[in-house]
Amino acid sequence: MKTQLFKAKDMKSAINLVNDQFGEKAIILSTRKNNGLVEVEASDTEDVIHKHKEKIKDKESFSKVFMKEIKEKNDNLSFIDRENKAKYESKQKHEVYNEIKEQINSLRDDLSRMVLTDQSGISDELSHLTPIKLRQEKFLPEVINKFSHSFIGKSSEDGRIAFFRELSRKLASNDFSRMLNSNNIFIFGNSGSGKSTLSAKIASFLSDRKSTKEINFIDVSNSGTSHCDILRSYSRVLSFPIKDYKYFDFNQNQNDRSKINIFDFSGDLNFSLQKINEIKNSFPSFDFCSILAIPSGSNSEMIRGICEKVSDVRPMVAITKLDECWVGAEEFSALALNNARIGLVTGTKVLINSVIEANENSLTKYMKENLKGV
Repeated sequence: MKTQLFKAKDMKSAINLVNDQFGEKAIILSTRKNNGLVEVEASDTEDVIHKHKEKIKDKESFSKVFMKEIKEKNDNLSFIDRENKAKYESKQKHEVYNEIKEQINSLRDDLSRMVLTDQSGISDELSHLTPIKLRQEKFLPEVINKFSHSFIGKSSEDGRIAFFRELSRKLASNDFSRMLNSNNIFIFGNSGSGKSTLSAKIASFLSDRKSTKEINFIDVSNSGTSHCDILRSYSRVLSFPIKDYKYFDFNQNQNDRSKINIFDFSGDLNFSLQKINEIKNSFPSFDFCSILAIPSGSNSEMIRGICEKVSDVRPMVAITKLDECWVGAEEFSALALNNARIGLVTGTKVLINSVIEANENSLTKYMKENLKGV
């Protein structure tokens, strides 16, 4: 006759421990996850069981609590003079709205992780549990459905790894080799995406890979921007000259294979796309490889908006700032749904030897190591 805390690797095992110890009379007082284990507090004490049932009975539903708060707030209006009543009422409605919003967001998060099943369905060995776990990891349902063939018939963990590999195959770009063979590289993206740092990293990488110092930075910037100063500092560190876009001779350089020109587009994405389209229209035979910088930590809506804007350019994606923020399931899902192809990944802090080709194996390895499951 006591209250006891049971720990196990999953809920099914914990419930089995409760049943073994207390039998059918036991009542569950609380459950939680702690350090990767499920903790279940249970009791078979009559007094504890009685108090727990009374506590549950006294709890009101969310709708009753909400209506009670509305009534109390409206009752309080009777103490406010007529002159301030409208202002007070508007403020109270705003507070109630914010409370509702917080409750809905909390419920939505709880529901996204909820699984409705009986005890026979709680098994890590069942393949139908794989999509549930992927949803709990924040993969978008459209992506899970699209690659469902990868995990059907496999155990839960094998199914997850198979899904990661299939998603990586979809995301991996073949343009990395094109970048290696290109003499003109356009690097663009939103402001703050790490374009200048990426330009310097690629310049350093190509210099080592091709054993050449014949590399130029081409600054494509708005007037009055400090972008050129940032690029100039990298130019001094790496000893690569920097040139202004306005004085670059596209006709002379379109067939010149002796130098590598890295165009660093400053400003926002719209400015970059405007300049790229001007170059394409004015010099249709000028060959270049385009790289879109997307910083890790970008949300799905941001990724969707960026991909829609650059659909005509069809660039290779570079995931930047990977040492500042990791790439999660939602970002991978959004990139796949918007047909983005990841060619390379890189961080911010290290300049030398920091460009990594993103292929099927490296992306799968990253997902396995960083998406630990739930």
